[in-house]
This record gives sequence, C-alpha cells and structure tokens, in this order.
Amino acid sequence: MSLVLVADDEPAVLEVLSQVIEDLGHDVVRARDGEEALALARTHRPRLVVTDHMMPRMSGMELCSRLKQEPGLREVPIILLSAVLQQGSPEASAFLNKPFEITDFETLIHDVLEKAPAAALEPATPVEALSRWVAQSLQGPLEAAREQLRTLRDLPPPGRGAVEALSTQLQSLERMGHYLQDAARLSAGSVTLRPVEGDLRRHLEASVARCRTAGPGVPVEVTVPSEAVGLRFDPERLAQVFDVLLSNAARQGGVRVELEASPEQVLVRVSDRGPGIPEAELPRLFQPFPEGPARGEALGLYVASELAKLHGGALSAESRPGEGATFSVSLPRVA
Repeated sequence: MSLVLVADDEPAVLEVLSQVIEDLGHDVVRARDGEEALALARTHRPRLVVTDHMMPRMSGMELCSRLKQEPGLREVPIILLSAVLQQGSPEASAFLNKPFEITDFETLIHDVLEKAPAAALEPATPVEALSRWVAQSLQGPLEAAREQLRTLRDLPPPGRGAVEALSTQLQSLERMGHYLQDAARLSAGSVTLRPVEGDLRRHLEASVARCRTAGPGVPVEVTVPSEAVGLRFDPERLAQVFDVLLSNAARQGGVRVELEASPEQVLVRVSDRGPGIPEAELPRLFQPFPEGPARGEALGLYVASELAKLHGGALSAESRPGEGATFSVSLPRVA
C-alpha cells in the first residue's frame, strides 16, 4: 500500500480518480489546485503524484517543476493528465490524455508505483515532526468538512450565508496548518531560497490576481511602475509573503497595493481598510506566538517576515486605530 497525492480542480474527476486508486489498495490525499498539492506533498511525502494539467493558482506543468526542486520530493514519480496537451512534461514520469479508459489508468498507477523508489523521509527536528503530524491530523477532518459543505452549497438564504461563513473558517484552519509547517522549518533553518532574476512587478500582479479570485467583490487598487522591476528573488517564497499580506487585507474589506523601486531597493506596500491595529500590538505582530490578544493570522505574518529576512529585506507595519493598517516589504535591489 502506498500514499498517492491526486490533484484536480473538478470535484467529480477528483472523486473518481481517488476512488480508483483507493480500490487498488492505496491511500489517497486530495488537492483541488496546484498550490494545495505542493503544500500537501511537503506535508505527506507521497510515493506518487497524479495531477491534472489545467488547474487554478498553479498548473500541473508548474507543479511538476516545483516538485522536482523540492528536497525529499525530487524522486517522487508524477503522472500528468491533460485534455489539451499532446505530450507530457519532462519532469513527469508518465502522461495520459483525457479522456482515458479507467483500466489504462489503473495499469499506469500499478506500473509507476512498481518502479517508484522506496519512500524516505528526511530527518526532521522535533518541532518539524510535530508540525507535520498536526497538519496531517487536520487534513482528514478538514476534507470531510469541505465535502459536507459542498453538499450544502445550493441552500437558499440564510443557510447559504452560514455555509459561506463555515467555508471561510475551514480555509483559515487550512492556512494555519500550512503556516505551522513553514514556521517550524524556518525556525529550524531548513528553508533555503532558490533565487532567480525576474520582474517583481509581474509576480506581484499574479498574487493580486489570486487575491481577486479568492475574494470576489473585494476592491483591490494597484499602483505599479510602467516598466519592469528587475530583482533577484525566490518567486515561490516571495509569493507566500504577498499572499499572506493580501489575504489579510482582503478580509478587512479592501486592499491597496503599491510597488516602488529605486536603484537601492524595492518597496511593496499592502494597505487595508480595517479598524487598524492597536499600537501596543505592533511590536508583537511578527512573533510566531505573541502574548496578549490572539490574532488569527499571527503565524502567517511571522512566516512572511522570516521569508522577507531570508531575501535580505524586512517586513514592517504601521497603523492607527480606525485608519487601517499598512504592511511594507522592503527588498534590497542588486544592480
């Protein structure tokens, strides 16, 4: 018996693929998009990944590439599925065109797993092991709760509002599981950057687009330079920083994003329209487990701050009660 990660954004297809694999005697972890699949792969260390090509937030092709860059996941075989591609990815071990026969899928699962290397977990610190255990323990109940919510999504008001509120809370719990793992790895010093030269403006705009998709109806104002903003950075890790700040601001009802560049540094500001943060809380914002009144996203802000530091930069906050809050990411610019 092996653990297989299955990623597909169509619930019916995800259910069918998962059931076929479970009928073959294997355990299944399910993901609804590429980013969730990457996070679950880091947590569960599957022996095989099965992924669709066309998915939101991160495509199957990009997921293949990301997995091959991850320590402990590079050797995990990947089966790529697609209705539009004529051939697979160089990073994928096998490829199937949609639609396909279930018997062909079963045979491919068997053949790929038979050739797959034995799973080997990297040594983990006690804190990393605990965070991984917590995230894995949360996954089952969260998936069951999401499944129940999907059966209730067609309820008329006011029941629909209650379902949407519960869905938001589940997403928050899911984020906390991911933040906990990242925080543990950061505190253990096991997070390394993979920097590339790129246009930061384009990557920031991609994070803004994800924010708009996740929170439709939330106004997002964006001010960026007309020209490319060159910088050396890790796209995935900096996207985590932006996603934390944007999602926090979106929950306050409105977002303003500004990107400024000088020869010495790049500055990204994310402002919200919320009630603001009490002055006494500001020094504790970027601690992993701050004392005093609990802030639901404290762990996410800690992760974002530490990732900014790994880039040689910093994350800071300013706020006045009743006037919202502004979070600023400063990053040194290499000439």
